[in-house]
Amino acid sequence: RNFALVFPVLATASAASAEDVVKTPSGTLRALSGLATAVLKPIYQIEAPLQAGSYDQAAVRERIQRDVKGSPVVIYSYSLSPFCSQAKEFLDSLGAKYTEIVLGPEWLPGLLDDEGAAVRAELGKMTGQTSMPHIFIGGQSVGGLFSGTPGLVPLQEAGELS
Repeated sequence: RNFALVFPVLATASAASAEDVVKTPSGTLRALSGLATAVLKPIYQIEAPLQAGSYDQAAVRERIQRDVKGSPVVIYSYSLSPFCSQAKEFLDSLGAKYTEIVLGPEWLPGLLDDEGAAVRAELGKMTGQTSMPHIFIGGQSVGGLFSGTPGLVPLQEAGELS
């Protein structure tokens, strides 16, 4: 995979200057992400469909597919999440043109409306990931900031965004 078309800063900068331009996300958040993934992912997998309740799965899946085909980079996010904020800062520093879809302030009951809960649950069914941010590049899920398939930062570290 090479995502140079949607990351102009990395495509046009030399390796040395790209490091100066790209805003690397917090090491503390990276450590917390590993812990959260290990501990909370099984809980989120159970909780997300319960929170979503009954919804039109086909319509929500169609909406997600339309969203991710409509922009080179799509980020599903929560407005209060530090992981989502850092993912957007990272994408901005890469020069990425992206579409943000805010599902709600956070996943906690009372903060996520029915539509956001349904999208979160359907993303989980489609990709196995219910945590946010959830990033798609070229219509393909790459996961979150640090983890997923394989995650945004691991893609950059592997040189797959250049």
